[in-house]
Amino acid sequence: MTFLHHIAELFAANPLAQSVGLIAFAVGISAFIQKNDQRLRTLLTLYCVVIGCHFFLLGAPTAAYAAWLSGLRSFVSTRTRHVAVMAFFLLIVWVLGIPNITQPIQWLTIIGTTLGTWALYREQGIRMRLLMLMGTVCWVTHNFVIGSIGGAMIEGSFLFVNSHTIFRLWLQRAAPLSGES
Repeated sequence: MTFLHHIAELFAANPLAQSVGLIAFAVGISAFIQKNDQRLRTLLTLYCVVIGCHFFLLGAPTAAYAAWLSGLRSFVSTRTRHVAVMAFFLLIVWVLGIPNITQPIQWLTIIGTTLGTWALYREQGIRMRLLMLMGTVCWVTHNFVIGSIGGAMIEGSFLFVNSHTIFRLWLQRAAPLSGES
């Protein structure tokens, strides 16, 4: 069976869920292109809502709840970055997510969400994006294993786009230093 044939079968098995996943793909790419931290957080909020719907439609409630909570977390992080708020979101992720884990692969959603929460509330710029990149590795692995076409595509793209944005930010930060002698 070819790769494209496998994708076609996954899409045919649940076209609504896969269509929602592809919409999330477009929203997510627009988020990680952003060099502005606030725009990233805002678009990430929308992405989380849509990808959560995708996971729910695929029958992956742990991933759906984690994604929706991530969306709320991202939205609130546009308003405050207080450590108590971060702790609240981490507690919710762990209390709601861990009891729903039925397969080892589901731990990756909890780990990825934890990394993203820390990044949004305690970091900024390149450091924020590096932690988010580590969380992305967790999510892309999870999505590939559960057969989420849109989810695997978006997280794989996040790896590339976020890495590229980190590089652009690094160049921007390094440019003034190169002018000094």
